[in-house]
Amino acid sequence: MNRADIETAASAVGCAEDFHRWYYDTGVWESVRFLGVPCLKSVLDLWNYQEIIHQLRPGLIVEFGTRHGGSALYFALIARQVRPDALVLTVDIEDHLLDPRVPATPGIEFIKSSSVDAAVGARIAALRKQLPGPVFAILDSDHRQPHVLQEMLSLRALMQAGDYLVVEDGNINGHPVLPGWGPGPLEAIMEYNRRFPDDYERDLDRERKFGFTFAPMGFLRRR
Repeated sequence: MNRADIETAASAVGCAEDFHRWYYDTGVWESVRFLGVPCLKSVLDLWNYQEIIHQLRPGLIVEFGTRHGGSALYFALIARQVRPDALVLTVDIEDHLLDPRVPATPGIEFIKSSSVDAAVGARIAALRKQLPGPVFAILDSDHRQPHVLQEMLSLRALMQAGDYLVVEDGNINGHPVLPGWGPGPLEAIMEYNRRFPDDYERDLDRERKFGFTFAPMGFLRRR
Protein backbone atom coordinates (compact mmCIF):
# COMPACT_ATOMS: atom_id res chain seq x y z
CA MET A 1 0.00 0.00 0.00
CA ASN A 2 1.48 3.34 -1.03
CA ARG A 3 1.22 6.63 0.88
CA ALA A 4 -1.81 7.80 -1.12
CA ASP A 5 -3.66 4.58 -0.33
CA ILE A 6 -2.83 4.91 3.36
CA GLU A 7 -4.07 8.51 3.42
CA THR A 8 -7.28 7.52 1.61
CA ALA A 9 -7.91 4.68 4.07
CA ALA A 10 -7.24 6.97 7.05
CA SER A 11 -9.64 9.55 5.62
CA ALA A 12 -12.35 6.90 5.18
CA VAL A 13 -11.92 5.74 8.79
CA GLY A 14 -12.19 9.33 9.98
CA CYS A 15 -15.36 9.91 7.94
CA ALA A 16 -16.91 6.71 9.32
CA GLU A 17 -16.13 7.77 12.89
CA ASP A 18 -17.59 11.24 12.26
CA PHE A 19 -20.76 9.65 10.91
CA HIS A 20 -20.86 7.27 13.89
CA ARG A 21 -20.67 10.18 16.31
CA TRP A 22 -23.36 12.08 14.38
CA TYR A 23 -25.65 9.04 14.24
CA TYR A 24 -25.30 8.41 17.97
CA ASP A 25 -25.03 11.93 19.40
CA THR A 26 -28.03 13.30 17.48
CA GLY A 27 -30.13 10.41 18.79
CA VAL A 28 -31.36 9.44 15.33
CA TRP A 29 -31.00 5.79 16.36
CA GLU A 30 -33.72 6.39 18.96
CA SER A 31 -36.18 7.17 16.15
CA VAL A 32 -35.63 3.88 14.31
CA ARG A 33 -38.87 1.90 13.96
CA PHE A 34 -39.65 -1.57 12.64
CA LEU A 35 -43.30 -1.90 11.59
CA GLY A 36 -44.00 1.06 13.86
CA VAL A 37 -42.30 -0.42 16.95
CA PRO A 38 -39.22 1.39 18.30
CA CYS A 39 -36.03 -0.52 17.54
CA LEU A 40 -33.18 1.38 19.13
CA LYS A 41 -30.23 0.22 17.05
CA SER A 42 -27.98 1.17 14.18
CA VAL A 43 -29.76 0.33 10.94
CA LEU A 44 -26.40 -0.87 9.59
CA ASP A 45 -26.16 -3.39 12.43
CA LEU A 46 -29.74 -4.48 11.79
CA TRP A 47 -28.88 -5.23 8.17
CA ASN A 48 -25.85 -7.23 9.31
CA TYR A 49 -28.04 -9.19 11.74
CA GLN A 50 -30.48 -10.28 9.07
CA GLU A 51 -27.58 -11.46 6.91
CA ILE A 52 -26.19 -13.45 9.86
CA ILE A 53 -29.60 -14.99 10.53
CA HIS A 54 -29.99 -15.99 6.89
CA GLN A 55 -26.57 -17.57 6.85
CA LEU A 56 -26.75 -19.19 10.30
CA ARG A 57 -30.37 -20.44 10.15
CA PRO A 58 -30.73 -20.45 13.95
CA GLY A 59 -33.49 -22.36 15.65
CA LEU A 60 -33.24 -20.05 18.66
CA ILE A 61 -32.48 -16.35 18.93
CA VAL A 62 -31.78 -15.08 22.44
CA GLU A 63 -32.14 -11.36 23.09
CA PHE A 64 -31.18 -9.79 26.41
CA GLY A 65 -32.86 -6.38 26.55
CA THR A 66 -36.32 -6.13 24.99
CA ARG A 67 -37.45 -2.59 25.79
CA HIS A 68 -40.15 -1.73 23.19
CA GLY A 69 -39.70 -5.00 21.31
CA GLY A 70 -38.91 -3.71 17.83
CA SER A 71 -35.77 -5.79 17.47
CA ALA A 72 -37.48 -8.95 18.76
CA LEU A 73 -40.19 -8.43 16.15
CA TYR A 74 -37.55 -7.85 13.46
CA PHE A 75 -35.62 -10.98 14.41
CA ALA A 76 -38.71 -13.16 14.57
CA LEU A 77 -40.18 -12.17 11.22
CA ILE A 78 -36.85 -12.60 9.45
CA ALA A 79 -35.89 -15.84 11.20
CA ARG A 80 -39.22 -17.45 10.37
CA GLN A 81 -38.70 -16.71 6.71
CA VAL A 82 -35.49 -18.73 6.93
CA ARG A 83 -36.68 -21.39 9.36
CA PRO A 84 -40.43 -21.58 10.11
CA ASP A 85 -40.00 -23.06 13.60
CA ALA A 86 -37.49 -20.44 14.77
CA LEU A 87 -38.13 -18.78 18.13
CA VAL A 88 -36.98 -15.50 19.65
CA LEU A 89 -36.58 -15.61 23.43
CA THR A 90 -36.41 -12.00 24.58
CA VAL A 91 -35.73 -11.03 28.20
CA ASP A 92 -36.09 -7.77 30.11
CA ILE A 93 -36.56 -6.75 33.74
CA GLU A 94 -39.38 -4.38 32.68
CA ASP A 95 -42.37 -4.62 30.38
CA HIS A 96 -44.08 -1.24 30.72
CA LEU A 97 -42.61 -0.04 27.39
CA LEU A 98 -43.19 -3.32 25.56
CA ASP A 99 -45.51 -2.99 22.57
CA PRO A 100 -48.35 -5.52 23.16
CA ARG A 101 -48.13 -6.69 19.54
CA VAL A 102 -44.67 -8.12 20.16
CA PRO A 103 -45.34 -10.94 22.67
CA ALA A 104 -48.51 -11.76 20.70
CA THR A 105 -46.47 -12.39 17.55
CA PRO A 106 -45.86 -16.07 16.67
CA GLY A 107 -42.27 -17.00 17.25
CA ILE A 108 -41.64 -14.63 20.16
CA GLU A 109 -41.46 -15.60 23.83
CA PHE A 110 -40.98 -12.81 26.38
CA ILE A 111 -39.65 -13.37 29.90
CA LYS A 112 -39.82 -10.61 32.48
CA SER A 113 -36.65 -11.28 34.44
CA SER A 114 -33.05 -10.36 34.92
CA SER A 115 -31.09 -11.76 32.00
CA VAL A 116 -28.71 -13.50 34.41
CA ASP A 117 -31.39 -15.25 36.46
CA ALA A 118 -30.86 -19.01 36.59
CA ALA A 119 -34.37 -19.58 35.27
CA VAL A 120 -33.44 -17.80 32.03
CA GLY A 121 -30.46 -20.07 31.52
CA ALA A 122 -32.66 -23.10 32.19
CA ARG A 123 -35.17 -21.91 29.60
CA ILE A 124 -32.45 -21.41 27.00
CA ALA A 125 -31.16 -24.93 27.67
CA ALA A 126 -34.66 -26.38 27.29
CA LEU A 127 -35.31 -24.51 24.05
CA ARG A 128 -32.00 -25.70 22.62
CA LYS A 129 -33.27 -29.25 22.96
CA GLN A 130 -36.60 -28.39 21.32
CA LEU A 131 -35.03 -26.38 18.49
CA PRO A 132 -31.84 -28.11 17.34
CA GLY A 133 -29.30 -26.09 15.46
CA PRO A 134 -27.31 -22.90 15.99
CA VAL A 135 -28.17 -20.12 18.41
CA PHE A 136 -27.90 -16.41 17.68
CA ALA A 137 -27.62 -14.39 20.90
CA ILE A 138 -27.52 -10.64 21.31
CA LEU A 139 -26.76 -8.73 24.52
CA ASP A 140 -28.40 -5.31 24.79
CA SER A 141 -29.62 -4.83 28.36
CA ASP A 142 -27.70 -3.17 31.22
CA HIS A 143 -24.54 -1.79 29.61
CA ARG A 144 -22.35 -1.72 32.70
CA GLN A 145 -19.26 -3.92 32.50
CA PRO A 146 -20.05 -6.22 35.48
CA HIS A 147 -23.52 -7.02 34.15
CA VAL A 148 -22.44 -7.64 30.56
CA LEU A 149 -19.62 -9.86 31.78
CA GLN A 150 -22.08 -11.79 33.94
CA GLU A 151 -24.33 -12.27 30.89
CA MET A 152 -21.43 -13.61 28.86
CA LEU A 153 -20.46 -15.94 31.68
CA SER A 154 -24.05 -17.15 32.08
CA LEU A 155 -24.13 -18.10 28.40
CA ARG A 156 -20.77 -19.84 28.41
CA ALA A 157 -22.09 -23.33 29.11
CA LEU A 158 -25.10 -22.78 26.83
CA MET A 159 -23.32 -21.64 23.68
CA GLN A 160 -21.89 -24.29 21.38
CA ALA A 161 -19.42 -24.34 18.52
CA GLY A 162 -20.94 -22.54 15.53
CA ASP A 163 -23.23 -20.31 17.60
CA TYR A 164 -23.07 -16.53 17.15
CA LEU A 165 -22.97 -13.86 19.86
CA VAL A 166 -23.29 -10.10 19.41
CA VAL A 167 -22.42 -7.86 22.35
CA GLU A 168 -23.96 -4.48 21.60
CA ASP A 169 -23.04 -0.96 22.69
CA GLY A 170 -19.31 -1.45 23.03
CA ASN A 171 -19.14 1.93 21.30
CA ILE A 172 -19.89 3.73 24.58
CA ASN A 173 -17.25 4.87 27.07
CA GLY A 174 -15.37 6.68 24.33
CA HIS A 175 -15.34 3.96 21.66
CA PRO A 176 -16.05 6.54 20.26
CA VAL A 177 -19.23 7.86 21.96
CA LEU A 178 -20.30 8.66 25.55
CA PRO A 179 -16.72 9.08 26.82
CA GLY A 180 -17.83 9.58 30.42
CA TRP A 181 -19.86 6.38 30.72
CA GLY A 182 -17.30 4.22 32.49
CA PRO A 183 -16.44 0.57 31.80
CA GLY A 184 -19.12 -1.00 29.63
CA PRO A 185 -19.67 -3.78 27.09
CA LEU A 186 -16.33 -3.47 25.30
CA GLU A 187 -14.48 -3.70 28.59
CA ALA A 188 -16.61 -6.74 29.50
CA ILE A 189 -15.60 -8.43 26.23
CA MET A 190 -11.95 -7.70 26.94
CA GLU A 191 -12.21 -9.19 30.43
CA TYR A 192 -14.06 -12.25 29.17
CA ASN A 193 -11.43 -12.78 26.47
CA ARG A 194 -8.69 -12.45 29.07
CA ARG A 195 -10.28 -15.27 31.06
CA PHE A 196 -11.32 -17.46 28.15
CA PRO A 197 -9.23 -16.51 25.09
CA ASP A 198 -10.26 -19.57 23.08
CA ASP A 199 -14.06 -19.34 23.43
CA TYR A 200 -14.85 -16.93 20.59
CA GLU A 201 -13.47 -15.86 17.25
CA ARG A 202 -13.97 -12.21 16.33
CA ASP A 203 -15.87 -11.79 13.04
CA LEU A 204 -14.01 -8.81 11.65
CA ASP A 205 -15.68 -9.00 8.24
CA ARG A 206 -19.07 -8.39 9.83
CA GLU A 207 -17.77 -5.82 12.27
CA ARG A 208 -16.14 -3.72 9.54
CA LYS A 209 -18.63 -4.31 6.73
CA PHE A 210 -20.49 -0.99 6.90
CA GLY A 211 -17.74 1.26 8.24
CA PHE A 212 -18.96 1.48 11.83
CA THR A 213 -20.97 -0.52 14.33
CA PHE A 214 -22.52 -0.07 17.76
CA ALA A 215 -20.82 -3.38 18.64
CA PRO A 216 -17.05 -2.97 18.21
CA MET A 217 -15.27 -6.22 19.15
CA GLY A 218 -18.76 -7.65 19.62
CA PHE A 219 -19.38 -9.85 16.56
CA LEU A 220 -18.29 -13.22 17.92
CA ARG A 221 -18.42 -16.81 16.67
CA ARG A 222 -18.26 -19.59 19.27
CA ARG A 223 -15.38 -21.96 18.67
